[in-house]
Amino acid sequence: MVSTDQIEVLTPSSFFVPRRTDRAELLDLGVGSDEDVKANFDDLWRINRFLGGVQALTTHLYPRLAAHAGTPTVVDIGAGSGDIAGVIRQWAVRRGIKLHLWGLDLSARNLLLTQRHEHLNARTCVQADALHLPFKSGSVDYFISSLFLHHLPPEPLKTLLAQTFESARKGIIMSDLTRGWLPLVAFKIGQPLFARNYLTRHDGTASIRRAYTPAELLHMAQAAGLTNARVYQHWGWRMTLVAEK
Repeated sequence: MVSTDQIEVLTPSSFFVPRRTDRAELLDLGVGSDEDVKANFDDLWRINRFLGGVQALTTHLYPRLAAHAGTPTVVDIGAGSGDIAGVIRQWAVRRGIKLHLWGLDLSARNLLLTQRHEHLNARTCVQADALHLPFKSGSVDYFISSLFLHHLPPEPLKTLLAQTFESARKGIIMSDLTRGWLPLVAFKIGQPLFARNYLTRHDGTASIRRAYTPAELLHMAQAAGLTNARVYQHWGWRMTLVAEK
């Protein structure tokens, strides 16, 4: 867990941490063909699978789902290609856990790729704005996300955290990158293996520069009213915000 003692929301640039910049990502701007987008999501899946993205989220989610009485309902915000949601669904099926899992994304073309998974389809994929969630309060146990938080500036991010935590029956579990010079250097070195598509190379760099530090994320969670929030740091420069009721 990280402390917020004398932490500002946006940490000044330093030897280890550059100042946060909101450089637009090409995928969000609708750049690229369908083939480019698929190649980009294939890159992201390799990164999540082998560089800690899946584990950073599921380490906290799986024990809670296993201990849940009845059928838990989970909404994956910014589901993207649906790869992580697919992994969660397969995990639940193998353990005989009934699970209601929804993938939410604002992009229609992202959702078309999401539906390529046998466990996700048009009935469980929702096109919607994360700041205007189409779910009745108390109808969702856990709101989760992976690589989504950095897309939002501080004030909208605090709004998202407050709204999802208030609406959830159990809580929120949201994982993201951490900003720093070291992850930027590591991403540059690893591009031949993990960032083969030009969208991934551009947006990966932009994502790291847009990301928050663990202290910043915890500070904003507390400012949003999540008094019991915790931020856990994981290998691969990942962090996960967990806030339970």
